[in-house]
Amino acid sequence: MADEIKVMVVDDHALIREAWVAMLSAAPGIVVVAKTDNADEAFLFANNLRPDIVLMDINLKGSNGFEAAERIYNSVPKVRIIGLTLHDEINYVKKFLSVGGKGYLTKNITREELVNAVHAVYNGETYIANEIKDRYFASLLHVENEDNKKELTLKEIEVVKLISTGLTSKEIADKLFLSPRTVETHRHNILKKLGFSNAAQLTGWAADKGYV
Repeated sequence: MADEIKVMVVDDHALIREAWVAMLSAAPGIVVVAKTDNADEAFLFANNLRPDIVLMDINLKGSNGFEAAERIYNSVPKVRIIGLTLHDEINYVKKFLSVGGKGYLTKNITREELVNAVHAVYNGETYIANEIKDRYFASLLHVENEDNKKELTLKEIEVVKLISTGLTSKEIADKLFLSPRTVETHRHNILKKLGFSNAAQLTGWAADKGYV
């Protein structure tokens, strides 16, 4: 059928992978065109087969699922990627969406929700698993409100990105053609605006925001 949704399943646990394949194959209008247990093969299949949906475990053996998703998205942007994981932390959701993911499912989902998610993402929606979507959208409202109070300047964001890579104030100053004292002032103002006390907290915040 021309209107079937073509899905690729990527999971390094054979039993789980076959379970997803079975559930999807039994759903009308969905066909599983490939399955694999690793990121490199998933990348090749995505480029060669051009599935509509990639259902991907974000904890593949020997591979970072976030990097794998980003690699596929950058190569085949029309492919829509749904993350599938045991992790229900909201920062994982945000990070996965920031690298091109269009859906995020936990492994507690039912077959019905899995199928609904595939259809929703295929139709251009972003789908978050029911068990975490309230927390996810609440976090977006919180971040929006906090950002209104603590908006960083473009220069401060540049400094944040460089701090997050581990550069010293002197190294940041050289890159941005500023004096080390000016960088230290930026660092102080950034931490004060965001209510952080050290670079580690700032780096975690920057990762959640997608700056690193």
